[in-house]
Amino acid sequence: MDFSPGWAVRHEVDRAFRAASLERRTTFEVNDLLAATDLVRHGLGVCIMPPSLAARFPELPVRPFAAHAPAWTVLVVRPRGEPSPAVTALLRHIGQG
Repeated sequence: MDFSPGWAVRHEVDRAFRAASLERRTTFEVNDLLAATDLVRHGLGVCIMPPSLAARFPELPVRPFAAHAPAWTVLVVRPRGEPSPAVTALLRHIGQG
């Protein structure tokens, strides 16, 4: 199963499969993390997701990729201009301020 087109997870999984020159067949497309994990939990498929999402479901076993693993880059998006105190604190916390 896979997340619907338009999800960043889907984009990276598609890229990883192309990089490995592998084809895959998606039986279920879901637009919800809980739906994906419920389908996995009931034996209806597997799902590729970032470790940060998989960690929310410790009862489900995970397997790392040996090669061509999807990679996610996380960015901070904020309004232009002087950052608010909350944004300044976040940037300082992640080492960007």
